[in-house]
Amino acid sequence: MESAGKPLKFLSEEDIKHVAVGFLKTHYKYRPRSGETKVQLDMRGEGGIVADGVLRFPKEEDGFFTATVEATARETKDEVFYRIQRTLLVWDAVTFSIICTTIMVVWTHFDGTYALHTDGVYWRVFSMLACLIGSFLFYQLFFRRQFRYHYIYAIEQFKRYHADEQWIAIGQDVFGPDEGKYKDELRAQCVNNGFGLMIIHPDRSARLLASPARQKVIKKDRKVVNFVGLDDLRTTFRNSGYTKWLSAFNGNLKNWIQPRLGETQRFKRHYYHQQTLAAISICVIAGMLYLEWTKRPVIYVDEWLHQEELKEKQKNLIKESEVVIIDAPIVPFNEDFELADLLEQNTTVADLETKKEGEIILSVNNGKDLIYYDCERFYQSDAEQFLLVYRLSGDLTTAIRDIKALGERQIDAGAIWEGCFSSLQNYYIFVDQMMSDSIIAASRAQLYEDNYNLKLSIKKIEPTYLNQNN
Repeated sequence: MESAGKPLKFLSEEDIKHVAVGFLKTHYKYRPRSGETKVQLDMRGEGGIVADGVLRFPKEEDGFFTATVEATARETKDEVFYRIQRTLLVWDAVTFSIICTTIMVVWTHFDGTYALHTDGVYWRVFSMLACLIGSFLFYQLFFRRQFRYHYIYAIEQFKRYHADEQWIAIGQDVFGPDEGKYKDELRAQCVNNGFGLMIIHPDRSARLLASPARQKVIKKDRKVVNFVGLDDLRTTFRNSGYTKWLSAFNGNLKNWIQPRLGETQRFKRHYYHQQTLAAISICVIAGMLYLEWTKRPVIYVDEWLHQEELKEKQKNLIKESEVVIIDAPIVPFNEDFELADLLEQNTTVADLETKKEGEIILSVNNGKDLIYYDCERFYQSDAEQFLLVYRLSGDLTTAIRDIKALGERQIDAGAIWEGCFSSLQNYYIFVDQMMSDSIIAASRAQLYEDNYNLKLSIKKIEPTYLNQNN
């Protein structure tokens, strides 16, 4: 860069300080006040706070307006170049992944999915590791570009104390042609936090890049620091010896007079919150796993061993009988047969002289064929039964005639001798079958009335008569 044929010399940090405070005096020239403006350079505050320039004047109301400036030249560019806080990023990612895993463990514990007592230890551990690693990588991938992880010393120092307005002044040569990303990051963080930014040219002119926010941007309350000049600070140490100012840097006075030497990392964040959250989450996970462990045992046996045990047990088991006893006629296999022949083998011919052989009569083939049973079949159950009674017949012949008449109407019917459950000798003609539920019997009776116009009554019978006689 040249002026009048001579190359311009870039300014030192001392020159940038004087140009910056001169710019601030002009910038606040018309700001309402009740007294004179005071400007001081090279100020120090408690806790290692550095202010290259401080401008103060009394407000019209109570108190003072304070503006501070941090000056940076090429030789001190580390103050405004960002560094990625990898340790903070890792701690945040670890905390995020542990919290996600905790939520997954609690959810699946109550849902019963992938729990120790349902899917075993291996699936439970695998699901936890998958969630832990997946959420860790997710956080690293999507949140690493946040302002939180781009550490800029000058910005972090401003966050440590309160001033009405705070400025960063940089020389034109601070950022080289290939360092534009650092300049963009500095400007973005200044705008995001409400700090001012100016650039100082070699001809000692200042250009405004970002104005401080009038409204409070940083929500966190910051303490007010009382600044002391270097000359006064030297006098303080000389006269009073060991003080709280000295204790902040373990008695090293050099760090107060020249705090930039190796100290651009001193405002990095601690990890107490992340460590606390991680510890709490781990305790919750441990509690959930303990509860699941107490719900055991669920024994996961080896399949081969299980099969061998079953083979051994089979040797002592009693085999099922190969002979099946049934009370129904046996149908010949692969042979033609007539249903009438099959019925004849199990049917008793009914006549008036042998009516007790027909104590229970059921119709088949729409009343064309009849099957006869004695009362013993009725006594096989000791539960009460319900009949849909069509009418009462006095003898077996009338009963058979009624059954066949109903069969011609495509109605299944039967008869039961009263002697099976009382001392009377009549026959109850009933339709359908014996039923064990009165509600079902009532609904079936209504069905026959609607479809066949039959007026049926429901008769409850109990197989207790024979037992009482015996």
